[in-house]
Amino acid sequence: MLLERVLTDIGRTLSGTGLCVCLGGSYGRGDGGVRLDQENGILYNDLDFFVFARKKSSDAEKMLKEIAVRYEEELKIDVDFSSIMCVKDIKNNASRLMMQELKRGYHLVCGEDLLEKYLPEKPAEELPFSEACRLMVNRGMGLLLAGEKIVNDSEDTDFIMRNIYKAILGAVDAVLIRQGEYCWSLTERLNIVKASDMPEIWKEFYCEAVEFKRSPHRNKKPDMLAFWQNVREFFLSAMVRCAGATKENDFKDGIYICCSRSRERSIVNYMKYCIKTRTLPLIPPGYHTIPPVAVLAGDVFSALSRNIPQAVDKQSKLYRHWLMFN
Repeated sequence: MLLERVLTDIGRTLSGTGLCVCLGGSYGRGDGGVRLDQENGILYNDLDFFVFARKKSSDAEKMLKEIAVRYEEELKIDVDFSSIMCVKDIKNNASRLMMQELKRGYHLVCGEDLLEKYLPEKPAEELPFSEACRLMVNRGMGLLLAGEKIVNDSEDTDFIMRNIYKAILGAVDAVLIRQGEYCWSLTERLNIVKASDMPEIWKEFYCEAVEFKRSPHRNKKPDMLAFWQNVREFFLSAMVRCAGATKENDFKDGIYICCSRSRERSIVNYMKYCIKTRTLPLIPPGYHTIPPVAVLAGDVFSALSRNIPQAVDKQSKLYRHWLMFN
C-alpha cells in the first residue's frame, strides 16, 4: 500500500513532463522484499526508476534528484532515478542484462511507454559476456564495501547483509551467463544451480541468498568476519570459473579470451576507456580493446585477493573507474 501510494504521487508529480518513468528492479518485477520487523513491515530494497524521453532535459534531471531526496527521507531506502535515456539509448543498450530484465518486469509510473515500443526482447542465452563482467564488478565492489563495514564494526547491518547476499547471487548468475544457462526467472535459476555440477558450498550459498532475497532479515552470523571471508573465497572461485581460467593467475587472460570469443573487442572500447578515464593505457597492448567493465573485472579480482579492507579508498583508480562505468 505504501509503495502504491508513492508511485501514484510520483506519477502525478511528473505528469505532463514528457518523461517515461518505469519502476524496475525487484519491486518492478513484483518480487521486492519486505522486512517484517515492524507491525506492517517496511520496504527493504532500493527503488530503481528508469527514465526515458524522446528529448533529454537538464531541468528534468534536476527535478528527479529532488524527488529522490524527498522519498529517501520518507522511506529510509535508496531511491534512484537513472539518467534520462532517449530512444537511441534504448536501442543501443538493448543487449544489456539490466534492460532485458526491465523488459520482462517493470511498472509504468507515468508517460508514454517507450520500452514497449522500442526495446526488443532478446533470449537470455544471447547475453554478451561483458554482462557477466558487469555483475562481477558491481557485486564485487559491494562485497568490498561490506567487508570494510564489518572490519570497522559498522552498525549498518542492512547494507552488509544485502551486499553479501547480492554478491553470492551475482557471482553464480555471472557463471550462468558465461555458460549460456542464464534465465530470467529466479526460481528457474535456482533449479538450474541445484541440478548443476557446481560445488555443494556454492549451491548452499545460492539457496541461502535466494531465501534472503525473498525474506530479508537482520539475523547476522555469529562471526560475520569469517562469513565474509568465506563468501570472498567463493566469489573469487566463481570469478575464475566465469573467466574459463584454470587458476587465479590466469584470470585476466581468461577475461580477454572470453571477450574475444564473444566478439566484444574493438577500438571503440579503447577510445571509450581513454576518454572517460583521461588516460592513455599502452601496456599490455590490445588489452583495453575489451569492454571497460571487463577491464575493471580484473581490478576487482585483484582487490578482493588482497587483505580484508580496513577502508576502501574512494580516490583509488578502481573506485573512480567503477563509478564511471557502473
